[in-house]
Amino acid sequence: MYPVVVSDLDGTLLNSQHKIAGRTKKVIRRLNGQGIKFVFATGRHYEDVKTFRSQVGIDMYTITSNGARVYNPQGDVIIRHDVQESISREVIQIARKYSNKVILNAYTEDRWYVEQECEELLEFSADSGFTYTIGNLDSIPHGEVIKLFFCSEKHEDMIELEREIKAAYGDAVSTAFSLPTCLEVMSAGVNKGYALNEVLTLKRQTAENTIAFGDGMNDVEMLRLVGKALIMGNGQQKLKDQLPDAEVIGHHNDNAVADYLDQQYRN
Repeated sequence: MYPVVVSDLDGTLLNSQHKIAGRTKKVIRRLNGQGIKFVFATGRHYEDVKTFRSQVGIDMYTITSNGARVYNPQGDVIIRHDVQESISREVIQIARKYSNKVILNAYTEDRWYVEQECEELLEFSADSGFTYTIGNLDSIPHGEVIKLFFCSEKHEDMIELEREIKAAYGDAVSTAFSLPTCLEVMSAGVNKGYALNEVLTLKRQTAENTIAFGDGMNDVEMLRLVGKALIMGNGQQKLKDQLPDAEVIGHHNDNAVADYLDQQYRN
């Protein structure tokens, strides 16, 4: 039995309405009562995630913004990795060349900025009420940027943008696709796997004793790290291809994480 369980949110623990099903909450609470430690690891901002933490109602560490922030069970930031100020400004300029087909976003400690309205993005935050501020991203506090992310209707647009950003900055930035149409840019070395290793070190746990669930390419480092990796049936094919030894389970709309945990952790 693995003493630590880590789960992505969107496409994994959450259903397509971006909610945690009642059955899933019950299973997580039962595991917590058995002494199993649960961790959320997500690309979302903490202002979004704390709503889900409250709904589940247990103490847990939380990895947010793809590892750029880690919060303790009390909700305090214990690990932070920000994008370098000059890089943040310059990446925005690169992305702006695609502005007719790419939506520009930025997270700071407590704010979400966009340059144009996008109702589809707001659907992800319907429960939390966390919403964006519309304005020119040149004027945001770039010294406080946690993560930049860019959305388009076409994966090809995001591939092209990532290629240009990596050509300019190489390993000075980390990039990941949370969705095929959403490219995320963080500080050098930042990813969920790196952040999870930091949490496990703090908790005196090991990756070998950890089980993790994910569905997107921003989960790949985390899934490679742990002792048991599980990919959702609805997960990105590229993720399944890169981790051929990972077990593929059911669909996020069918409470597949809860079903798996319920079976594996039965007394």
